[in-house]
Formats: sequence, structure tokens, C-alpha cells
Amino acid sequence: MNDLHLSREFLRAIAAGDLPPRTLLDMVLQHLFEFCPHCASEWDAYQRELRARPGSYARALAILPALLERELPKAQAEERQALKDLQDLLRLSEDRRISRIRRSYRRFRTPALAQLLVAECRKRLSSVPREAYHFAELAREVTNQVPESPIARELQALTLGEMANAIRAVGDLPQSDRIFSQVRHLTVVGGVTDPEILARLDSLEGSLRFDQGRYREAEEILGRARLLYELIDDRHAIGRVMMKISTVYYQSGKLSRAVRIGKETVGYFDPESDLCLYLAARRNLATYLAGDGRRVEALAIIDQDEPKHRTLGEPLLQIRYTWIRGKIALDQGELESAVRLLAAVRDVFLGSEKEFDAVLVSLHLAQAYLAAGRTAETKRIASEIVPLFEANEVHREALAAVLLFRDAADREALTVAFLRELGAFLEASRADHSLRFEPGKRPGPRR
Repeated sequence: MNDLHLSREFLRAIAAGDLPPRTLLDMVLQHLFEFCPHCASEWDAYQRELRARPGSYARALAILPALLERELPKAQAEERQALKDLQDLLRLSEDRRISRIRRSYRRFRTPALAQLLVAECRKRLSSVPREAYHFAELAREVTNQVPESPIARELQALTLGEMANAIRAVGDLPQSDRIFSQVRHLTVVGGVTDPEILARLDSLEGSLRFDQGRYREAEEILGRARLLYELIDDRHAIGRVMMKISTVYYQSGKLSRAVRIGKETVGYFDPESDLCLYLAARRNLATYLAGDGRRVEALAIIDQDEPKHRTLGEPLLQIRYTWIRGKIALDQGELESAVRLLAAVRDVFLGSEKEFDAVLVSLHLAQAYLAAGRTAETKRIASEIVPLFEANEVHREALAAVLLFRDAADREALTVAFLRELGAFLEASRADHSLRFEPGKRPGPRR
């Protein structure tokens, strides 16, 4: 629990009822014991006294073996049945699964099954968010069948939060926001106090606030999630939250903070057991370093990690190393190298139907062509982007922005500043479709 301190954000969350008061007590006690051996010793002595009193811990410990002998087989049987229930649900078509749960009187109503369905949801979140929502919805339906209890209420809040997160990943931020309001209501009314569940919900809501461009709120909520994960000493989860925090800093222009947190984040992942996350944290750090003008350090990370990443067999992530190299070459004025690298990245994204990423790379490529005075290539890129957006039904504000890009290219009025502003707008509008692009101004909502 090193370096765990109170913060105003944490105290505001306690006062607002977003976190249970017991988390404050746990934090204060652990902080006190870490810095005061006498207090820790007295607390341990008090606990020993309680255990020694007849009728308290001693009696409980005496019956514990019998209790475990009776309850452990029940828990194991529930887990086996939950696995069978999950397999039976997976054999059904999607449209039949919820009705199967609702029609059953004995099956599909255990916390163990709900947790398995949440795990299935999380597996699919980054690749197929629509399916992730489906499994979160199934988990929610199961928790509605679980008999009333504190565990049931906590699972109801968790599964609703997973649904909101999956909707966020699909891109429907207003609906995700509405569901998160319900989640917060449930945590307060239902008396949810499990720090692991509260931390997970904060982590998910922090992602929503980030996608909404509400960076200060995202920073506060994610900071709270980190504190809660530190309370339960979940280093893996702490590292994941810190990856989000560093991204918040990067997108909000706080580059030195992004670099600092990015470096700290890397230490939370073991390259032996968590190679994918370890490399992702390092790749993020390279992006932050490059953005902060520390290109030599960024390239050192890429040179070291790119060969390791090839063993994972993830070409769409692998090509992002090339993207960073291309942006660094562009910033250093190595235009021929920048064009070669960025064109390769663009081709991979187009071939993988990653049209939005292809457009973002195209804007960097257009900057390289513009700097090299290759006007014809710049016009060609601008003309290719518009039909790409039209064919994929990109929201109208993004389409309007790339139409401006094409018009400016045709008039040979493009500038590097325009292309950078357009790139920043498209990144922001990817999550928030209410933004409109006005060159020379920060992105803002439609009026």
C-alpha cells in the first residue's frame, strides 16, 4: 500500500455517497499502520484479544472446518452447474438465450453464472462490442433471477455497468451516460460496498467521461478507481486504470504527466505473464514521448519492442509501431521515410476495413506530401477519403469536415495547421458525434 494518500476527489466521493464510508476507514487504518509501528502493534494485539475471548473468534474457528466441509461442495457444484448452463446458452442462437433464462424455474439464476457471462462480455469488448453488450444483457437477466441478497444487488450494479460500457464501445455515448446514472443510483440504494465492484464501475465510467471529452471528470473518477484497486492490492487492475489515466493526460495536452504516469504504468505488468499489456503500455509510452518531442527515447522503445510484438500475431497492433515511426519521421522532416511508412500503415488499415484509422493516417500522409510540395498526391488523398467515409456511413459532421479537406486541397489552400486540427477533430468526434469542425477553433457541440 505504498504511497496511498487521501485526496479531495476521494473525500468528495465519500460525501456524495458514491463510495461507502468503510473505504475511508480501510484507507486511514492502512495508511496509519504503514507509518506508525506502535499503532499497528496495538491493533494486532487487539485482534488477538478478540480471537482469545470465549464465544467470539475462538468459537467461530472451532466450527469453521465443519462449515467448510458442508459449504465447499455446494460452491463447487454451483460452479460446475454454471459452466454447464453457460455451454447450454452458447449452443442457442442469440435471439433465444434471454427467453431461455426467463422461462426456467430452476436454472440460470446463480451468481456464478452471472460472473461467467460478465467474463464472456469482457472477452468480446474490444473486438465485437455488440456481442459484448449481448453477454452483459444476459448476465443482467441472470442477476434479476438471483434471490435478493447483498451479492445479488452488487451483481446487478456490475452487470448494468458492463452493459453501459459495451454501449459506449459501440459509440452510443448518450445511452451509456443514461445507464451509468442508473448504475450510480443502484450502488447507493442497493448499498453496494464491495471495493472491487466499485473500482470496476469507476474504471468503466472513467472511460465514458474520456470518450465524452470530459477529461477532468475522467481523471477524477479513474483516480478513485486506482485508490480502490490499491485498497485490494490488485496490481493488474491498477496498471489498466493507469493506462487510461495516462491517455487522459495525453489527449488533454498534459504530455509530461502522460509520460510520467506512462513510465509508472509499465512497472505494473510482468513481461513474462502479461506480455501483451506490457507491450501496450510501452507502446503508449512511446507515443507520449514522441508527442513530447522525446523522439530518441520513443524510437528506443519501438526498436526494442517491435520484434517481441511479432510473436503475438496481432498485425493491426503491430502496424501501430510503423505509424509511430512515420509520425516521428514526419516531425523530423524526413519526408521520404515518412511517406513510405505512413503509406504502408494506410494500406494495412484499408485492407482490414479500419477506415477511420486509415483516414487519420491519411492526414499524416497528406502533411508529408504537403511539406514535400507534392500537391497532386495531396489532392489524390483528399479525393479518396470522401467516398471512403460516404460508403461507411460515417456521421455527418465528420463527413462535412473531410469535405472541407477536399475543397481546401482542390484550391491548394491546405496548411499543416488545418490538417492537425482536422485530425484532432476526427479523433474527438469518433466518440462524440455532436462535435462540429470549425478550423481555428476548438471542437464544440452543434448549436
